[in-house]
Amino acid sequence: MKQLRIYTLKSKIAALEYFQHHWMKHLSSLPKFGIAVNDVYLGAEENADKVMAIVSYPAESDAKALDRKYMQSDEFKADMTGFDLSNIIRVEEFWISERLF
Repeated sequence: MKQLRIYTLKSKIAALEYFQHHWMKHLSSLPKFGIAVNDVYLGAEENADKVMAIVSYPAESDAKALDRKYMQSDEFKADMTGFDLSNIIRVEEFWISERLF
């Protein structure tokens, strides 16, 4: 099961920090919770306040439960040290299935 997540942040600077520093940490911590990171992108131009990630969950898993477990973990807290979570103003989640190529 794959999911596209779009994080909208308060500013381009906050998005850049989240993308460069905190998602780099998520790359190693998320797999410990069964969540694989496929791709992470920083928005460009008028979307530079956005970070987009494609993540995968094991088939038949409870994605919400895995997310909760991760977000309550010491690993997540360590990943986010120094980042003001109020900079994330919206998270959109879209389940995706097939790709053309």
